[in-house]
Amino acid sequence: MIHLFASFVALPTLTLVIAADVTMRYFVNRPILGAVEASQFLLLLVFTLGLNFTTLTEKHIRMDLLFDMMPRRMQLGIEILSMFCGIVLFGALARQSFDDYRFSIMISDATEELNIPVWPFQFIMLVVFSLLCVQLVVTTLLKLMPTPENSKTRKSARPKSLEETGVK
Repeated sequence: MIHLFASFVALPTLTLVIAADVTMRYFVNRPILGAVEASQFLLLLVFTLGLNFTTLTEKHIRMDLLFDMMPRRMQLGIEILSMFCGIVLFGALARQSFDDYRFSIMISDATEELNIPVWPFQFIMLVVFSLLCVQLVVTTLLKLMPTPENSKTRKSARPKSLEETGVK
């Protein structure tokens, strides 16, 4: 649900805000007040709200050409190492988001032009990064558990022959 909001609400809104601001700036010489601030916050939402879904579906960037040629044990080691790095990184970001969230509420921090409170965006980052840490821990534990799928050699995501595609 979160990534759907990012995909179908935040991203089109970001596109419209930027297009309207550029149009107003170059054709009428009057940029839209607060368009840059709105664009910054919308871009933050698009990025952070898509992280969990990208991780869940394993659509993150990886060098599949090399990765698929590696032995299964090496693939598993690389996946565990990258998940551990992700847990450390997003744990640190969650911790910092928590501190920033509390501080923003304490000082009533708001944007300069539109006077939008900053704390809701910091709270969103706190929730997303915390959920991502939990998701990475669970995924790591599942990958470490002995299952028939984990013990077999991983099949390449791409079919090697026409017969494997199922196309007749």
